[in-house]
Amino acid sequence: MKQWLRNLMTRSIAIVPSLIISIIGGSTGAGRLIVTASMILSFELPFALIPLLKFSSSSNKMGGNKNSIYIIGFSWLLGFMIIGINIYFLSIKLVGWILDNSLPVFANVLIGIILFPLMVLYISSVIYLTFRKDTVKFVSRHEFQPVGTENSKVVNHSGNKENMEQLV
Repeated sequence: MKQWLRNLMTRSIAIVPSLIISIIGGSTGAGRLIVTASMILSFELPFALIPLLKFSSSSNKMGGNKNSIYIIGFSWLLGFMIIGINIYFLSIKLVGWILDNSLPVFANVLIGIILFPLMVLYISSVIYLTFRKDTVKFVSRHEFQPVGTENSKVVNHSGNKENMEQLV
């Protein structure tokens, strides 16, 4: 497939649904789409931000390139503030939607019974991700042994001498 055609297809997959909602729903539909997309992204943010903060703060993974103690403290403080605000607004939106929708009381109770344990599971998984111990170590260039050293043997199953020369 040609590069321009692949680029057109992938960008169309991303843009066309938003364009359709904007055309059908007008400015209010586009606004609701932006709010919904923002809520989804705020739900996913801790699962990207916490590993990034842990990775860049770890001397086991970053070696001498790890963040300084001031950057670590500031980034974790800022990260916890952002995650806390996101969890607060997700909870407020969820409770507000349950209280203000036009569904029957039984449906609201059922939705609450399902969604509140899921919210507790979400918060628990964010806490677990934050305090989980890392086991992967940083390997410096001096400790690294490249694959295919002189002691390793190359097997040529084809019997073709040209293939053997390419493998070695």
